[in-house]
Amino acid sequence: MSKHAVITRALRAGGLALGAAILATATVAAPLPAVGPADAANAATAAAPRNGLLAEYLFTQTTGTAVANTAGGSSTVGAASVVNGTDALWTGSSLKFTGGAKTSTADWVRLPDGLLSGKQSATITVETKFDASMLTTFNFLWNIGSDSTTSYFFASMRDKARTAITTSSNGGEANARATASLAADRWYSVTTVLDGAADTLAFYIDGVKVGQIATTLEPSSITTQTVDAIGRSPWPDPFYKGEVSAFRAYGRALSGAEVAAVSDADAGLHASTFTTSAQAALDAIQPIAMTDSSITLPTSAAAGLSWSAPSAGLALGASGTTLQAVQPAPGSPAASGTVTATATVRGVSASKQIPVSIAPAVEAADDYGYLLVHFIEDSAGYAEKIYLDVSRGDDPEQWDPLNGGKPILASQLGTTGIRDPYLTYNPETQTYYIIATDLRVFGGDGGSGSCTSWCYWTKSASTKLLVWESTDLVAWGAPRSIDVSLDATGVEVAELGMAWAPEATWVDDYYPDGRGAFVLYWASNVYQNAEHSGSSYNRVLWGATTDFTQDTYAYGGPFVDPGANAIDTTMIQDGGTTYRITKDNGLGKGIYMESTTAARWWESGTSWTQLQTKIGAAWAGGNAGGVEGPAVFKSHSEDRWYLYVDVIPSTGYRPMTTTDLDAGWTQLTDPGFFMAPSTKHGGVISVTKAQYDTVRASDAATAVSTDLGSVELAQGSTAGALADALPETADVRLAYDRGTASRPVTWNAASVDLTTPGTYAVTGVVGTYGANLDTWTGAGGSTAWNAPDRVLSSSRAVTVGATVVVTAAPSGPAFTVQAETRCVAGKAVLVSQVSNTGDAAAGISVVTPYGSKTVQVAAGKTAGQTFSTRLASIPGGDVVATSAAGSKTAAFAARACN
Repeated sequence: MSKHAVITRALRAGGLALGAAILATATVAAPLPAVGPADAANAATAAAPRNGLLAEYLFTQTTGTAVANTAGGSSTVGAASVVNGTDALWTGSSLKFTGGAKTSTADWVRLPDGLLSGKQSATITVETKFDASMLTTFNFLWNIGSDSTTSYFFASMRDKARTAITTSSNGGEANARATASLAADRWYSVTTVLDGAADTLAFYIDGVKVGQIATTLEPSSITTQTVDAIGRSPWPDPFYKGEVSAFRAYGRALSGAEVAAVSDADAGLHASTFTTSAQAALDAIQPIAMTDSSITLPTSAAAGLSWSAPSAGLALGASGTTLQAVQPAPGSPAASGTVTATATVRGVSASKQIPVSIAPAVEAADDYGYLLVHFIEDSAGYAEKIYLDVSRGDDPEQWDPLNGGKPILASQLGTTGIRDPYLTYNPETQTYYIIATDLRVFGGDGGSGSCTSWCYWTKSASTKLLVWESTDLVAWGAPRSIDVSLDATGVEVAELGMAWAPEATWVDDYYPDGRGAFVLYWASNVYQNAEHSGSSYNRVLWGATTDFTQDTYAYGGPFVDPGANAIDTTMIQDGGTTYRITKDNGLGKGIYMESTTAARWWESGTSWTQLQTKIGAAWAGGNAGGVEGPAVFKSHSEDRWYLYVDVIPSTGYRPMTTTDLDAGWTQLTDPGFFMAPSTKHGGVISVTKAQYDTVRASDAATAVSTDLGSVELAQGSTAGALADALPETADVRLAYDRGTASRPVTWNAASVDLTTPGTYAVTGVVGTYGANLDTWTGAGGSTAWNAPDRVLSSSRAVTVGATVVVTAAPSGPAFTVQAETRCVAGKAVLVSQVSNTGDAAAGISVVTPYGSKTVQVAAGKTAGQTFSTRLASIPGGDVVATSAAGSKTAAFAARACN
C-alpha cells in the first residue's frame, strides 16, 4: 500500500489517531466564536409571502388530529387531518412522523383533495427534519395525486433529495435534484416550484436553488388528486419518518427571493438549534490530506462551508472551494499547515481551524487516480452520450465530471444513442478503447404495435457495438461500429436481438502462438430464425477481437446462460481467480457474483461458484431488481475493491466495497463519497500520475487569451515554414480552480495564401476534452435520430486565433557577387564568390568569361548558401550572377604572376 493512499483513507475516513501522528507539527485550534446572530431567535427576519397562498398548515398545536388552514385571504381550501394521529406526536412546534411499513398504522397527514387541481403553476414548501433512515429508504415527504403509481407530483429526502412530477410512472419522472445528500436530524426548508409558464421544475433547499429541469407537465397534469398527503407515498414505500413544522402550497410559482423569504420565516421556529448544527458540521470535518497539488475542499450536508486563512505554503483557489499547495518532492516528508472552516446554518455561523497534511508527490509512472466512463439517464433532456469523470486525486470515492459535466463523445451512427459504455486497454498496441451499446431510448425508434420500447429494442434493435479509440485518454477519434452477429467476412453467425452492455477483458495469451486478444462479452437475445419469432431471453455472449474491428472479430457463443434473463456482466481478476458479476432479471438473484480458477474462463464447460446474490439491493430499498450495470475495480494502493451499482431508473451509481472478494460486497455509506447525480452504467480504469496530470491539464473550457499574436513570413514561404511559425501551445484555465496549463493547438491555416502578400486570420483548436466530437446535425440542421447526412462536430472546443502576415518578396537581387584574380602557385587564378542573402534569390546561375566564350560555373543554388569558383588565368572580364530577383555583375582584371 502506498503512503499517500494510507494518508488519504486514514484522514478522510476517520483515522484520527494516524492523522494526529502525521500532523504532529500542525496546531488544531479550538473552535472560534460563532459569528452568527447574537440571539438565534432573530434568525427569522422575513415573513412568508401571502399572495397566491392556497394552504398553510402550521403544526404548532399540542392536541388533536385536525390542522387548520391559516392561509386566509380568498383561500377556500379546508383543514388537513392527521391519520393515525395521537397527542403524543405533537411537540408544540412540530408534528412527529413515526415512519414504518406501508402496511403499518404510522401517522401521515391527509391534505384536502384537489389541492392543485387546474393549476398551471404551483409552489410547495415544507419545514422539516428527517430521520437518517430516510437517506437510504424510498419515501415521499409529500405527494399530490392518488394511489396511482402512474401520475403523481412529490418530493423525497432519499439519497440526494429531489422533487419530481410524472404522468407515466417512475420511468417518466422529471426530476430536479440536490447535488449532495442532506443531513439527518437538522431542520430544512424544502421547496418545489413548478412553473408552467416557463416549463421548469425547480428545487430549493433553505431558500437556495439546488436543482432545475425542463418539463411541460403542470400541476393540472395530475388529473386525479384524491390522496394528497404529507408523509405517504402511492408506492409501497415506507411512511416518512421525521418531523414537519410548516407546510404551504401556493397556486403560483414563487420567485427565488420569495422562496428565500419563506425559508427565513420558518427558520425562526428552530433558530436555537442552528448553532449546534453548525458546530456539529465543523466537528465532522476530518483533517485534510492533500495527495494532489489542488484538492476540492470538503462540503457539509448539514451546513454551508466557507474557507479562509490558509497558513504559509497553502492557498485558496479563486472560487474559495479548492486548496492548493506545492507538494514536497517524491520521497520527502509530508508538509503540514491549517485552513479555517466556517459553517453556516440558516444565518448562524461557527468557525474552526482544520489541520492539513501535504503528501509528497508521486513519480510520473506510479499508479495514481482513476478515470470513469459513463452515460446519463435523462428522460427530459437527451443525454445518451459518452461522459468521463476523474477521481479527486487518488481517491476512488470522490469524482469530478470532466468537460463541465457535458458529453465528450456523440455517435451519428445507427440509432445515434450511446448507453452502457466501457473503457479498456490493449497493452500490445498501447491503445485505449471505449465500447458501448448502440441504443437511443429517448427520442429514438421505439417500435410500433404491441411490442414497443424495451420489448422492441431487445428483440429487433441494433446488433452493433459502438467503438472509439485513443492513445492518450484525451483525444478520441470518430466512432465506428462492429456487428457482433457477423464474422470477419460479414457472414451472419448468430440470430441475435439487440447487443447491449458490452465489456471486454484482455487476455495476454489468448491465441496459441502467445498473442493477446480481448474476450468481449455482451447481452443479447438468441433466436432460431431470421424472423426472430418465438420466445427468447437475454443471455451474455462472448467473442474475441484484438482491436474491435470486424476484421479481427470472431463470435464465441454463450458465456452466462442460466436459462433466464441475464445481462450486464462485469469482471475482475485477483491472482488466479476470475470473478464474474452479472445482473439476473429472471430468477430473483439481482446482481450476483461467481468465481472460477479456470485459466480459459470464457470457454464453455467452465465451472463457476456462486458467492453472493442481491448485491447492492440495499441501495434500492431492498429491491434486488432496482440495481444494475455493475462496475468493478480495485484500489491500486491497498487491498480494497469497489463495485458501483446503478440504482435505476435515474439515481445512478452507488458504492459497494470489500477487502475480500470471496466474502462478497457490503454497502459503502461513507458520507465523503461524491459522484454527480445520474452517473450511470460505465466502467473505471486506473491511470498513472502522468496520465492523471494530462487528464486534469486537458479539462478546460476557456483560453487564457484567445489572441496568440502574429507571425510574419516572406512571400513564397512553404506550408512547413508556416506550421513552424505558428504557436505550438496555448494556455487554458483549468476546471475546478486548478490554475492554468499549456495545451497543444491544431491550426487551420487554409485561409493563408503564401504566394500573395497580405494579412490573414487563422483559427486553432486547443487540445482539451472539449475538442472531441460531442454532437451532430443532419441535413437542414436536423437532430432527429434518423436525419440523413449526419455530421459530427464539437460544441465545446476551446478556440484561439492568430494573424499571419505574408510580406512581399524583395525588389532587388537578394545576393552579392565578388570576383578577383589571385596568384596561386605562380599562376593567375580567377576567384568568384556569390553570397545568397535571402529566399527571393533562390536558384542563382553564375557565368564567367573564358577566353572568347562564357562558362556557367554554378546553377540552382538556394537561399543562404555561399560558394566560390576557380578557373585558369584569363584576361580580365565580368562574372555575372543571375536570379529571378535580378542580376549582379562583378568585374575583374588580368593579373601577371611571377
